[in-house]
Amino acid sequence: MSRYRADENLPYFCTITVRDWVPAFLDSRYIDPIIESLSYCRTKKGLQLFAYVVMPNHLHMIAAARELHAVVRDFKRYTSRCIHERLVADHRQTILNWLEQAAQHARRDRDEFSFWEDGFHPQAIYTTAVFDQKLRYLHENPVRKGLVRRPEDWWFSSAGWYAGDEESCLQMDRLEL
Repeated sequence: MSRYRADENLPYFCTITVRDWVPAFLDSRYIDPIIESLSYCRTKKGLQLFAYVVMPNHLHMIAAARELHAVVRDFKRYTSRCIHERLVADHRQTILNWLEQAAQHARRDRDEFSFWEDGFHPQAIYTTAVFDQKLRYLHENPVRKGLVRRPEDWWFSSAGWYAGDEESCLQMDRLEL
């Protein structure tokens, strides 16, 4: 089994990266499709979402699904299309050019917009200790990057939900290991 293969119905720590780490999420307009799609995947595709954080050029999540690879594939396809449409509508040519160059460097043979890097590097979580470590890591990511002072201050994260904030932008599932 590959190191990055989600073959079991376990929670996985996942990282989904914008192609070439281009900072595309500098405005909530480009993050909203991610939040909407995660919510849809929770309610319609069987995704269990235990934690997440959206950073300027990537997102982390702890998630499980019967067919996690298929759910993530569909999530990436949908969000790529939505974000691309918004970037075009907003005339964000610099970001579009960066992404086009990154796709060419990746030798894309397809004639489609390439927003996300391939894969999502799932790492199985077998114990509560590993879950807690991954949860701290992803929640503290915005603090380490100097975006906020406290994890729960970053709106596009489950940190507020874990801190008991009723106004969290996305509900989480409870994990029982």
